[in-house]
Amino acid sequence: MNMTEQAKTYIQQAMVENAVDTIRFYSVAGCCGSSLAVALQPAEESDLVEIIDEVKIAIQPEMKEELSNVTIATEEDNGELSLVLEGYNPSACC
Repeated sequence: MNMTEQAKTYIQQAMVENAVDTIRFYSVAGCCGSSLAVALQPAEESDLVEIIDEVKIAIQPEMKEELSNVTIATEEDNGELSLVLEGYNPSACC
């Protein structure tokens, strides 16, 4: 997993505003299996924790392989900045 400088700044600002020191990637049950979810929340006991560009990232073990070649970036839409995961290709819904 990699991160752009703009994404790093965006995440760090959000962490300060929310008094959280970790961004967490995990799976949630969906209509066709699990889906990726992202939250500013502490790592859970079983999570893999990495520091990427000075940002603490927790990853649920089941999601590690899916996120290995992803770059966390930002994109702007109508003046609003949001995170995107470049290179993330979730499995298709049935």
